Amino acid sequence: MDGSFEILRGRDFGQVVAILNKVCGGDKEKLDALLRDELEVKLVERILKLVDKNGRVIPAKDLKSAVCDANKDFYLVKPSLKTAADYANRLVRFQKAFKTGPVMSAAEFEGRSEELVSEIGNQKNFANLLNGVNFPVILPKLDSFKDYGRILEETFLPAAKFAYEKQFPGRRFYNYRENDLAGKVSVIPGARHEKLLERTAREFVVAIYFPNSLQGFSVLASREQMAALPESLLLAGGFDTAAAIAMYPDLLTRGWYTPGLDTAALMWQSPDYSLSFRADDDRLYFVNRFDLGEALGHFSSGLLFLGSA
Repeated sequence: MDGSFEILRGRDFGQVVAILNKVCGGDKEKLDALLRDELEVKLVERILKLVDKNGRVIPAKDLKSAVCDANKDFYLVKPSLKTAADYANRLVRFQKAFKTGPVMSAAEFEGRSEELVSEIGNQKNFANLLNGVNFPVILPKLDSFKDYGRILEETFLPAAKFAYEKQFPGRRFYNYRENDLAGKVSVIPGARHEKLLERTAREFVVAIYFPNSLQGFSVLASREQMAALPESLLLAGGFDTAAAIAMYPDLLTRGWYTPGLDTAALMWQSPDYSLSFRADDDRLYFVNRFDLGEALGHFSSGLLFLGSA
């Protein structure tokens, strides 16, 4: 008998009751039937869902920073990527925006994107991300990297500007932090954004970008949430968000009712400021965020998936 009680050693009465309730759902007749060997219990691994059925991250229970419901008036549309020609179109947009020659074939872009999507689909705890809007993106290879703000202003923001103004003739892109980024932008701890920087130092990167997976999360909540997400998910910053805009301006910046895009992985000047993109019906602008603790239903931080390789 002593051996039978060994499994309960260290458990208090409340825990024993909780176990019995989990076994029989609080049904005394089922518990009696279990003791008579008329029923049996099978333990199965429970998958903790990190993302809801709509593709939005589920706020962690111990989250301290502000989160509100996503404002459904502000939404994004999934890109149509059904054929090689669709991928070729986005690849050409990338090459024109970043003023580069061929970096890969459309077939390679499609193949690498589909591999990443398949890998996400196999992750039971966050596969639901694919139910939301997602974009295969390419980031350029960076031969040298010393100053995030300088490269953002000299390479990535001009690419976003070119693509936006070409997509919407008559509209303008405004960088309200022009000449105020070099030496002032850094990656916040815990964002994992440095993984992207390490990859871009070696190659042209293909990744899957989830722009509004954190819609309604304050910037601080987006950062805090990362502790509950797998290491394979990165918090989006300026390079990846700008590259996505350069490739999908028609969808990410179509007008007022597209969500603002926070670059929550980044700090500008001090921990009190970050940066973001916001589209209007006649302009797109890039500006600092100072209300990092405020949850806005029409803004979202993004997530990036690079794959396990």
